[in-house]
Amino acid sequence: MNLSGRLALGMMFPVVATLIALGFIHGFASPGLPLAAGAIAVLLALMVAIMIGRSLSVPLARMTLAVQGLSRGEHVSMPVKGGREIAGLGAALAELSAQLGTKQNLLEKTVESIRDPVVVADETGATVIVNAAARNLFGIAPGFNSLTGVRSFQCYFPDGETRLPIADSPLARALRGENVDDFELIVRPQPPGKQVFLLANARPLRDEAGHLRGGVSVLRDITARKLAHQALVESELMAQTIVKTALDAFVQTDENGCVLDWSPQAEAMSGWTKSETVGCRVVDLVFPEPLRVAHRERIGRFLQDVAGGAMGMRYESAALHRDGHEFFVEVSLTALRRGDGFIINAFVRDITQRRLAEEQLLQAQKMESVGQLTGGIAHDFNNMLTVITGTIETLAEGVKDTPHLASIAKLISDAADRGAQLTASLLAFARKQPLRPAETDVNGLIREIVRLLSQTLGSQIEIRTELGRDAWLALVDRSQLSAALVNLAINARDAMPEGGTLTFATRNVQLGIPDAVARGVERAGDHLVIDVGDTGTGISPSHLERIFDPFFSTKEVGQGTGLGLSMVFGFVKQSGGGIEVNSEIGQGTTFRIYLPKADSAGPYLPAQDDLPIRGGHETILCVEDDARIRDYVTNQLERLGYKVLVAANADEALTIANRGTAFDLLFTDIVMPGSMNGRQLAETLMAGRPTLRVLFTSGYSGGALPLPGRTGHGIPLLTKPYRPSELARMLRRCLDVAVDLDGDPVPLPYSVQPDLERFLRDNPPADK
Repeated sequence: MNLSGRLALGMMFPVVATLIALGFIHGFASPGLPLAAGAIAVLLALMVAIMIGRSLSVPLARMTLAVQGLSRGEHVSMPVKGGREIAGLGAALAELSAQLGTKQNLLEKTVESIRDPVVVADETGATVIVNAAARNLFGIAPGFNSLTGVRSFQCYFPDGETRLPIADSPLARALRGENVDDFELIVRPQPPGKQVFLLANARPLRDEAGHLRGGVSVLRDITARKLAHQALVESELMAQTIVKTALDAFVQTDENGCVLDWSPQAEAMSGWTKSETVGCRVVDLVFPEPLRVAHRERIGRFLQDVAGGAMGMRYESAALHRDGHEFFVEVSLTALRRGDGFIINAFVRDITQRRLAEEQLLQAQKMESVGQLTGGIAHDFNNMLTVITGTIETLAEGVKDTPHLASIAKLISDAADRGAQLTASLLAFARKQPLRPAETDVNGLIREIVRLLSQTLGSQIEIRTELGRDAWLALVDRSQLSAALVNLAINARDAMPEGGTLTFATRNVQLGIPDAVARGVERAGDHLVIDVGDTGTGISPSHLERIFDPFFSTKEVGQGTGLGLSMVFGFVKQSGGGIEVNSEIGQGTTFRIYLPKADSAGPYLPAQDDLPIRGGHETILCVEDDARIRDYVTNQLERLGYKVLVAANADEALTIANRGTAFDLLFTDIVMPGSMNGRQLAETLMAGRPTLRVLFTSGYSGGALPLPGRTGHGIPLLTKPYRPSELARMLRRCLDVAVDLDGDPVPLPYSVQPDLERFLRDNPPADK
């Protein structure tokens, strides 16, 4: 029965009851009332009830449909007919519908405007609400089944590699009644696009009876935070990698100087491990006691400057190794604010070798400046001595029958010799003495020196040798090395007035570039080391700084010139080596000489001989810029029988040669003013005259080495000052050597002698 029937039936009961009651009354009052009248009354009551029921049921049915639509969120109109009560009820329901619609619209707009993705699904998994952020992220719309629908995206666990099953998604878990809090996942669109990192929270939705009606998932985009964190992690890893691989040590402390971090380089530099330093004050670990107060004050000023906007600080300081030795460091400081305090980051570089190199450079520059001065003086002095020593023999020959004049001539000769020795020492210091480097057996040379010194140093001096059995041959001027070692031995004797031990030692060493720089040698590689040590009084630190300076001496006036050690220093440096000195008061002194290893034999130079002086008839082109020496040499050459062509400089010599004038030997000074020096002049003339002989002379030259293209023939050098006998012998030595058209010596029987001697030295005959 429908609503109108039920209403009509319901309204008929009171009508019928009323009529029956009236019938009973009338029956008692008028028993003769006909039964038909009652039936008509009932029928009329029934019709009236049906009409009233219909007038009520139609509006109520419409209200029911409207309420059902309202429950679905539909906008419907409420009926207003059906009586005042029905109209009131309809108006109330219409107002409620409007309010619910407004609230629903506000809710939808609110959810739509949320920047985080929001997804609401019913109990079947069908999405009911999907806001704009969720639609853009997942590409789904309301009605999409979140449990079974085909997805245009793929979800992953936070590792980015493991796929997230649909059943484990936050919304699916909420539809099973679980609460999900801060679940991280990654969403990647398909086809592949930019992945998004999400933080999901999900809750089940239940009605008043507690029945599960759906679920809601709210997701937060944490991509920027993740990328920032990843960048921070990568930055930290990079910073740690830089710290671990940096050449400099890294030390991190708080503002009070307590160590927070200590890199492996810091461990290697200081000797302290990280576990030993963390929590300790760095000033107590690596700074010498006298510098600690100054260091604390420096850090205090640095933090004040940083608070005022300064960027950092750099300074140099002495540091203390764990084993107690000091070294120098360069420290670069920066500070970062942390809360109310600071973190101090320090990069520390060991600059001990750099400091040593700078000191050596300053010393070398000082020596070079003094050397330039002394070399120039020695050059002019040698020119004067050449005239003196050259003429004194003639003078002595003329007065040999007059004893008192002969003695005067002897005094002049001796003074000239001492002057020559002085200039030789000055040139040695200035590294401008002419050297003849050759393959030298240093062990054999030391044995010869020891035999000589054992007879001159006295019995109170014990001489020991510790010569390396496999010691390399050195490329060095044998005579100059001998003089240097004797000089050091004499100094050692003077440092041991009560007697002691003098030790000569040799060994091989390979120097890398840092070691070569630290020791002041010319280049890295193989070197022979010579140690000359004594057990004497030692040298004070203040004197050690000046020990190689010319004319510096700790001996009493008249007991030394002060040129001995400066000569040794200059000779060693000019030979491409280095020299060090270690000394302690009362503990003795050791000089250590580094000489380059001889890779091949140097040019063979015949030794001086005592053969009679001979002249000749050849033509000699003499080139000398000093007029006095030029006149002297011309006179000496003519006395020896030679024909002489004279030139004051290279240009005049070339003019003579270009005229086609024939000459057999070029005798030229090396250092000359003009367009070219003597070396360049010789190269020019020898280019067109392969068989031309050349004899150099100089009192200020680094030596004469074989010229380009003349590898088989060493160019002789006559050093100033020289005597007429030396000039005569050197000329014959040059002129008597036969050469071929290429300028190389013609092999003569005696020319194999150097090779034979070298073979016998390397392969000594067995003892019989």
